Amino acid sequence: MPELRRDPVVGRWVIIDSDHSKGPLDFSIDDNTPTNHETCPFCPGREYLTPQEVDAVRPPKSLANNSGWLVRTVPNKFPVLVSDAPLQKEGIGIYDQMTGIGAHEVLIEGPDHDKSLTELTKEEMQAVVSQYQKRFRQLSQDSRFKYVVIFKNFGSSAGATLEHSHSQVIALPMVPKTVLEELKGAEHYHQYRGRCVFCDMISQEYQDKERIVVENSSFLAFCPYAPRYAFETWIIPKGHSADFANADETTQAHLAQILQDVLKKVESFRKPVV
Repeated sequence: MPELRRDPVVGRWVIIDSDHSKGPLDFSIDDNTPTNHETCPFCPGREYLTPQEVDAVRPPKSLANNSGWLVRTVPNKFPVLVSDAPLQKEGIGIYDQMTGIGAHEVLIEGPDHDKSLTELTKEEMQAVVSQYQKRFRQLSQDSRFKYVVIFKNFGSSAGATLEHSHSQVIALPMVPKTVLEELKGAEHYHQYRGRCVFCDMISQEYQDKERIVVENSSFLAFCPYAPRYAFETWIIPKGHSADFANADETTQAHLAQILQDVLKKVESFRKPVV
């Protein structure tokens, strides 16, 4: 059972894996050696190599845990958090800890081993975003979970252990400190100015016209004024909206489009200059 331990200085919760001495990253991986198509557990026909799927985008007559899927979600084989135990909290002197309750899933973005998100068709990309929302909605219904994050590691240097394109979904029993700080900051801004900070940021970006990356009728993508990372890009809905779970099909389609557009622009920086 993993544990969540709270740093008493800054209040940050940290996931501690006290049971496993080794995981996928302990094995040598050569970035220049692609995953073998014949052994990749994410490829169609080898569904038996993964845990039983929890959700998928499939044709109506396609059977679970068989080929025919467009997007497929399975539990992570090496989860950082587990769901089959009660949430228990404990104080140890000045320290706080809780059982490592949560969910950790792998969302396989398509059946083609060699296709990246930027190479998917419009319909395929929309299926990925639709699956993002379905997993977000379902995990949010569990009263033990307070925060759901969807993320993607690109390449083994970022932590990806399989070449086949995939994302990960993690549900946490608490809200991360950084997110709490953002919520409190947005609340403070609203109390001070009487307006939404994110709506004001959109207005400012249109006024400055320096950091906008791409936009469509529903979303604006821009580099933040005070970025923390190289290539950091924010995608914000133009309409005042706070919950991804409420996005309708049109909004999902627009999000899929702008996400793919942003990824294509980032990917262009990785290509060698001829």
